[in-house]
Amino acid sequence: MRIIHCIYSLNTGGAETLLIDILNEQIKKNQVFLIIVNAVYESDLLSKINKQVKVFFINRSPSSRSIFPLLQFNYRLLSLHPDAIHVHSTSLAAVMLPFFRHKMFFTAHCIGISSLHFHCFKKIYAISDAVKRDILSKGDFPVIVIPNGISVGQILRRSNLMISGTFKIVQVARLYSEVKGQDILIQAVTLLKRQRPDINFRVDFIGEGISRESLETLVIKNKLVKCVRFLGLRDRNYIYSHLKDYDLLCHPARTEGFGLTVAEAMAANLPVLVATGDGPFEIIKEGELGSFFKNSSVEDCANKIALVYDRYQEMLGKTSGARNYVQEKYSIETMAQQYTENYN
Repeated sequence: MRIIHCIYSLNTGGAETLLIDILNEQIKKNQVFLIIVNAVYESDLLSKINKQVKVFFINRSPSSRSIFPLLQFNYRLLSLHPDAIHVHSTSLAAVMLPFFRHKMFFTAHCIGISSLHFHCFKKIYAISDAVKRDILSKGDFPVIVIPNGISVGQILRRSNLMISGTFKIVQVARLYSEVKGQDILIQAVTLLKRQRPDINFRVDFIGEGISRESLETLVIKNKLVKCVRFLGLRDRNYIYSHLKDYDLLCHPARTEGFGLTVAEAMAANLPVLVATGDGPFEIIKEGELGSFFKNSSVEDCANKIALVYDRYQEMLGKTSGARNYVQEKYSIETMAQQYTENYN
């Protein structure tokens, strides 16, 4: 099968990293191509793509209004004679020839995507039931759930069965507090510092984003400078190697289509705490494989962090089953195979 993946830009991000995983898995049994429309791409990400995947650069300026790069894009598509065109931005459908629509597929990675171009796709893949519900609330579209996948075997496992002095909490996400909820975690720890002086906290935020300055201000205001750190962007190798160094992953997102880092933490035998609703709540099987708190509630987040601390051996008891579940349901191999099968 000749599969073409189309994307505007290849920046550092979860969806882009996941795309590379898909390319590298699909190339094992198919002819796979990647077309990057804009002249915006990370060389480090490109270097991770299997050399057998043919990458084409249209090199369009993101601000360009010229039609010629888009004509070049469509010409390239025609010349490759694709069996399936996997589009990674809905707006790309608007610049593609209608001729391609019976071969076009799209993956919805989050809740709240505009449905303007949904009619262009033969099939839409949702990364969770929550995303599927959101899409169907906008119309009768052909939606199939295919969860994201992770490289379970590359993730180092936590072996420590005790909390060694400091209770170490991590969140891995874009620093965009309106969505990812970092402010909820900061305020919850502020509350716990008053209520539970017996717990020595350290909270690490891994990621960058537009909310960093406001979050740092909130940390200073709440006198948490000594226990909260912003580690900035870290590549996947770093994350896969260091998740095991923490005692808890807390993902307090107000809305989240999937929550890749939740599955990664579960693969690392790390207890997880997520907000109710949406993708992360699905991943932990609504509490069977992890802990949860009421979405957006600082008080409940604080209470559940304290509960994890007080019942830590009980929480660790869930981690073995959580890793096995992630291995079976959320592997990259399973994800890529499901995509390929569903193109047909």
